[in-house]
Amino acid sequence: MTNKTIIDENGKVNNLPLTADEQAEYDARQTAWKTSGRKNSKLESVRLIRNQKLQETDWLVASEKITDEEKIWRENLRKIPQNYTDEEAYDLLLAKDSDGNLTHSIWSKP
Repeated sequence: MTNKTIIDENGKVNNLPLTADEQAEYDARQTAWKTSGRKNSKLESVRLIRNQKLQETDWLVASEKITDEEKIWRENLRKIPQNYTDEEAYDLLLAKDSDGNLTHSIWSKP
């Protein structure tokens, strides 16, 4: 059972067990985090990496020195949210090798 911390009028800290209703609400929030919060957090990480990769190569577009392969690669980066939609896919996108480098092929610039 989970406890709640209450500070009384004298400043004394008390750890009290949650009521049945409070425990049910706490459990529901934990379940929601496990199912959607973690997934959303991973998606946000994927988007940050994607946006960084796109920003790093924006100069190619501006200078018109971009190759057809680089255009396709950038388009694939932009399509990540449509093509990778579940937590398992996010795990694959965020996988790293022992040196901390992303291993998914979508991140490799041609």
